[in-house]
Amino acid sequence: MPSATTLSPSGDITGATDTAAINAALGGAGAGGSVLLGPGDWYTGAPLRIPAGVELAGIKGGINGKTSTTPAGSVIHPVAAFSATGGVLDLAGVAGARIRDLAILNDLGSPAGVDGISCHGNVKGLEVLHVSVALVSGYGLACYQDAEGIDGDGLWMSRCMFQRTGKSAVHRPVSDSSIHNVHAQFAGHVAGASDGHGFFTTPGSSGNIVYIGCRADLCAGSGWFIDHRGRFGDATKLIGCSTERNFQDGVLITNSSPAGTDWRGPVIISGCCFEGDGMNNGAGGEYAGIRVQGNNRVFIDGTTVMVNNLDVSAGAPKYSLGINVTGSAPGQPETIEWASGRMNYSTRQGGQAIQNHTLADHLVIGPTVTQAGGYESTTISPRTGKVALSGGTATVSSPWAFPGSLIYLTNISPSGTVGTPYVSSRGTGSFTIESTSSSDSGTIAWMIM
Repeated sequence: MPSATTLSPSGDITGATDTAAINAALGGAGAGGSVLLGPGDWYTGAPLRIPAGVELAGIKGGINGKTSTTPAGSVIHPVAAFSATGGVLDLAGVAGARIRDLAILNDLGSPAGVDGISCHGNVKGLEVLHVSVALVSGYGLACYQDAEGIDGDGLWMSRCMFQRTGKSAVHRPVSDSSIHNVHAQFAGHVAGASDGHGFFTTPGSSGNIVYIGCRADLCAGSGWFIDHRGRFGDATKLIGCSTERNFQDGVLITNSSPAGTDWRGPVIISGCCFEGDGMNNGAGGEYAGIRVQGNNRVFIDGTTVMVNNLDVSAGAPKYSLGINVTGSAPGQPETIEWASGRMNYSTRQGGQAIQNHTLADHLVIGPTVTQAGGYESTTISPRTGKVALSGGTATVSSPWAFPGSLIYLTNISPSGTVGTPYVSSRGTGSFTIESTSSSDSGTIAWMIM
């Protein structure tokens, strides 16, 4: 029969007493049972192993950087002699477990590589609610394949804070995950940029993940690192999310297959803001608010990239959108569509709205997207405008213009037009409109697609 057990901390700073008591209660709770940790400091010397269908709950966790490093309520402290054979909380091949309302604080210096929460193999339907994880030496929450290459499914995580994790804050979230209002900050203070991302996915993990209202700030790597193999329609969705001042790209969408051409699930970014990324510990450099590498398809709307000069005096990021090939083929993005929003970039770093615009099969920018160079810039460059012909010709300067640009023209002053307007030449930064009549003085509206 399931049971509900309430425990009180022992005060034994070796970790032996609390570890034994909690694991005994978890093991005896039964599916549907709950173990409630009362308020106070809990010391653990080995992983707390949560069985199938069991809830481990506490009283209150941290909700931001300050309260996660000085939490009140039920606080679990892994001790310096912690057995590094799993996470502070550990799950293996179980379904229906729940973790809620507690704090994990590694302020006693556990060994290297200890995660806050570790999931091994087929962990299905895990709920993690109102939990803070701070100062752990490994990942904040990590999902690992088992020896047979099996992953879990259906992680639900809400209102969690990951502060100053040694490696990436959320590592390999599983297929069908729903991640809401989760904040990752200062990830990678041990691993650095190579494995210090806010949210980090690999080809082995799957797609069909939704992030809603999540944030990734000041991480040593990128805010999001997305490399999902996925199925045909298993899109990764970022909705109402944000980044701030990450060392590398705000969102890096890549393809790590050897040729760079293997299938990757679509990525949808909607209503997001990526600000001050690519600060690179004050050095700036070749980073973007959103970067797409290799075979990918990315769809963006209502989204802005904004420059911040708090860390880099010249402003960061250098680019709003970065595009790269990768792999031996090499692979390049199939489709990047940015339907609406603003692209802000650092002019003082010599940046651009779009880096390497030719390296995508289909780069589609919506007519309402604007670009602006520099910090707090109010000088925008739209993708539409109008120009008066003189002697049947006019040259339009626009940073949106490239040699292959598709440009639509509309005659908006027929009384002054006696010929047919057309685009006679296109270059980087400008294009020329001519009329079939050299006496044409009409006003022509234009739109770059």
